[in-house]
Amino acid sequence: MNDGDGMLTMELQAGLIASNATMYNGSSPCPTCGIVMNPVEFLSNRGHCLSCTTAKNVKRVKEKMS
Repeated sequence: MNDGDGMLTMELQAGLIASNATMYNGSSPCPTCGIVMNPVEFLSNRGHCLSCTTAKNVKRVKEKMS
């Protein structure tokens, strides 16, 4: 859920941080949706969260198939 600008609202972001409970020195937000990722997630998905990476890949496959 976002407020229309592509980023999560501060309340939702704070809830995600609280539910993850662990913030690392290299934690970074996803540039698309704003979810905070740990350093391993950030590096393994090239800077985007898993759901954004999956959506991007699905879009790429649909474009190639048409």
